[in-house]
Amino acid sequence: MSARRTIRRAVTVSGVGLHLGRPCTLTFAPASSGAGIRFRRTDLAGAPETPASVSVAIAAERRTQLGTGEGALHTVEHVLAAVAGLGLDDLVIEMDAAEPPIMDGSAEPFRQALLGAEPVEHAGDAPVLRLREAVRVVDGESVYVAHPAEALELEVAIDFPHPVIGAQRGHWTVSPEVFSRELAPARTFGMLSWVEELRGKGLIQGASAENTIVLDERAVVGTTLRWPDEFVRHKAMDVVGDLALAGMRVAARITATKPSHRGTVTL
Repeated sequence: MSARRTIRRAVTVSGVGLHLGRPCTLTFAPASSGAGIRFRRTDLAGAPETPASVSVAIAAERRTQLGTGEGALHTVEHVLAAVAGLGLDDLVIEMDAAEPPIMDGSAEPFRQALLGAEPVEHAGDAPVLRLREAVRVVDGESVYVAHPAEALELEVAIDFPHPVIGAQRGHWTVSPEVFSRELAPARTFGMLSWVEELRGKGLIQGASAENTIVLDERAVVGTTLRWPDEFVRHKAMDVVGDLALAGMRVAARITATKPSHRGTVTL
């Protein structure tokens, strides 16, 4: 068993949300042992809380959403990836808007903020979700096969009809060190050809070349890739974040082909 972990002190980051395009100040704060990961909307009357749990996850396009209506939380996957990637179990995440800041499009700014808040062990043992047998999930083009394992092992494959992306595959045994070095800095990405349609749906209102890898028909526009396969690394980082909705640490060997937020929540 591993000891539960929280942070020693609160830390705050601010920015604009990716899809809603609204400013948000987010504060990570310590929580008592057994509290789990909870979001608190400080902009709403009574500061309602929502657990980071699959029980309140909603099928939403191109993001992970918790809850519905005025109190809904949108695009929480990068925040949760940083929390889960560092092996934190008990936190309050305060937000004064419905969507966390996108920062640079990766989990790295959240990871750095949490490291600055000094992760610490506290009372209790961290629960681990383990599989007794293999599980297979198909959700549209997304296919997942999960097998029993002693740690979280991810093999992720994507295939985009673009000359810079194409078919990419990666394999990682996820630990705080591996997550920090190999996955956290990988940024979200999108095609210029998607912009009109998605903005017509009220999405990517806060997207820019500063927080998204933008691609035209042939190349990356306005930035340099952090790795040639940054795209599949970002998809793997998203999987880590969405698996946090299990409400405990996950030990499984998971092969995810063309993963999506909805598919991982279904898994």
